[in-house]
Amino acid sequence: MQQSGKSGKTKIITYIVIIIVVVAIVGVGAYFGYKDLTHKKSTAKTYTITVAAPVYSSSAKNWEDWINNATSAWQAAHPNVKIKFVGPFGASSEGDYYTKLDLMTSSPSTAPDVMLEDMFYTSTYASENVLAPLNNYVNSSVTSNIFNAALGQMTINGNIYGLPAQVTDTLIYYNITLFHEAGISTPWQPSNWTDIIHTAQILKDKLGSKISGFIPLNIYEGTRADEASSFTGFETLLYGTGYGLYNFSDHKWYGYNPGLNATLTFYYNAFVKYGLANPALSSTPYVTAGQYMQEGKLGIDIDGSWMYGYQWAPGAQHPINNFSKYIGVAKVPTEFGQKPYYTTMTGGWGWAMYSGVSNKPLVTSFISALANTTNQISINLPGNPLAGGLPTTKNAVNNPEFKELMPTDPSLDIFFANLLQYGHYRPPVSSYPKVSSALQAAMSAVVTGGKSVSAAMSGYYSQLVSLLGSSNVMTTGNSPSIAFMPLNNAINHSSYTELTLNINLLLQNILYFDGTPFKAIETLFM
Repeated sequence: MQQSGKSGKTKIITYIVIIIVVVAIVGVGAYFGYKDLTHKKSTAKTYTITVAAPVYSSSAKNWEDWINNATSAWQAAHPNVKIKFVGPFGASSEGDYYTKLDLMTSSPSTAPDVMLEDMFYTSTYASENVLAPLNNYVNSSVTSNIFNAALGQMTINGNIYGLPAQVTDTLIYYNITLFHEAGISTPWQPSNWTDIIHTAQILKDKLGSKISGFIPLNIYEGTRADEASSFTGFETLLYGTGYGLYNFSDHKWYGYNPGLNATLTFYYNAFVKYGLANPALSSTPYVTAGQYMQEGKLGIDIDGSWMYGYQWAPGAQHPINNFSKYIGVAKVPTEFGQKPYYTTMTGGWGWAMYSGVSNKPLVTSFISALANTTNQISINLPGNPLAGGLPTTKNAVNNPEFKELMPTDPSLDIFFANLLQYGHYRPPVSSYPKVSSALQAAMSAVVTGGKSVSAAMSGYYSQLVSLLGSSNVMTTGNSPSIAFMPLNNAINHSSYTELTLNINLLLQNILYFDGTPFKAIETLFM
């Protein structure tokens, strides 16, 4: 019995010793494990995500502040990730931005991981392998919440190359006070292009001698305004003719079609024939037009939905108090008022990822944070980097901050949103920037170069052939060989379009001037 008791005590002591040893081992292991863990955490390699965005539209500090505020939660969840804004600095226009961005992306050592781009540029960068598709990294819940009209602009052949930050459209602003001074009733909605020209002519006749520096009509033109000329100006009108820039069936660019000719004729009439528009406003697109509208020196402005937040909202560059009391909005009509009656160009900006990024899942996660609903609203708020745009996510209207987009005139949001049903988009074809430049040159040739419409159209056709090859360029309607013949050999579409515009103007004058045909004819040829 005693041996048995002794044996039991020995076993107990043995168990205690084993437990102590095990606890000691576990404790020491836990200590060194913790030490090792904290060491790894403190010495883990920092991953830097570089971000590029257009500084010309907002200062570098504004971009840095917005990006850091917008992704503060994401950065807190990724403490070893550093976010660095890299410009490009020194760009004064969208054209400069892309020139510098092209230079940056030409080398992996300088290329930004994330870049904000005008969505029309997606196809160009994708074709040059500058961008990486996000399909394998982005969550489907993110993409399914974005309107197809926006996401589609960054989707090429089924590959998603970016997430939209905003969507915009084009329209007409007009100064209500000036309209009333000129005896023009408001609200005003032009029914066709002739109506725009005619109303601008009344403003010129009534106010031109009273207001120093007064400009009846603004539409951006030529190389000086860069993409503002092509997108906001020319293409807004062009797609109201029933024609476009590109034939998707034949996969060719139009070197000539009646719509191109008619649109260029509108420019000739507005700038040259009637002297209603001034190319000076195209030197600093959006900014000077915003200032002139605020100062009561601009009557009609064909511009974009972003102008309210960018130029006229409280805290913007040229704020207009009681905006809807002084500034009216109208839809851009089709050429002759034909169905669907109105037209607009829809664009916007989106976040994309460089193809050479080493950690694509991480960077895609960061882009998803940048482009979430809250940030799509905040980046477009008055005074913020992309002020004036609309969010592209389906649940944005349910966000409590949505009403802050247009704080002094919420009805504008409804107007802008309703315009989208008439929307057209720049062809998502990689050669579009070259075509856009050729289009700008044609505008400049007519507006400031003293060229006729037919000569400018001929130059446009020749430039496209030179840039893209004849196999990628087509014509419809009058062929170049006929359209550009001297008038004694053939009546070109430019003459026909101008004649049609004048006939329409004559008919409208009969209505405007108390139904007196002779007075109408007199004013037509003044």
